[in-house]
Amino acid sequence: MKNPTETSWEESPAFAFEQAVAAAVASFPTARLLQRVEVGAVEMHHYHAILATLFHQTYVGPYTFARAAVNCNWRHEAAKEYLLRHAEEERTHWRWVLDDLKATGFEGPDLRNEPPHYTTQAFIGLHYYMAEQVPIARLAIAAVLEGIGATHGAAYGSQLISALKIGRKQASFFLSHAETDVVHTAELASVIKASPLTAEEWRWMSHAAETAGRLYRAMYDHEAFI
Repeated sequence: MKNPTETSWEESPAFAFEQAVAAAVASFPTARLLQRVEVGAVEMHHYHAILATLFHQTYVGPYTFARAAVNCNWRHEAAKEYLLRHAEEERTHWRWVLDDLKATGFEGPDLRNEPPHYTTQAFIGLHYYMAEQVPIARLAIAAVLEGIGATHGAAYGSQLISALKIGRKQASFFLSHAETDVVHTAELASVIKASPLTAEEWRWMSHAAETAGRLYRAMYDHEAFI
């Protein structure tokens, strides 16, 4: 007979977090742009729109990893170290976005001098909030993004290349992340497992994952993709 003070894995906050990440990853293909890709209705202006939307996330996001690392409790030493390493690794990925735009004839302004799209601003805001208030939960946001890339990146990247008739070097941002995200997903799982989290921290991890899934999907679902 089960001890009334014991809980099963399915009742644990860690399991709730894993379910939140899985749900966010599974719901990502419902976004308008992904629907367009699936039916072959994506055009170059859609490609430029998503790259422009994602730019500020790649430009700003790595520094919120570093901010979270600074704010993490030493009880989360493994997380502090990983957040700093990940910040450095992701620091220059914004250049892939600009390279892909240039390689496909984008004639818009320099995005470094432009304000973020409103969906991007909301997503970046989540990064900063978690980095300051519950820094360990910055890992939860990363787990969602890396999970989406690892699960969907290669397939949608290939479909995008085919639909737009562009080369792999013109889609470096999506294809490169599809490869690295598989490794990062495993790394994040290991770091999170090594982090002694309280019930309250697990609750924030689940909340951050669910919110990240909604806000990241919104970046692929706004009016440019109707």
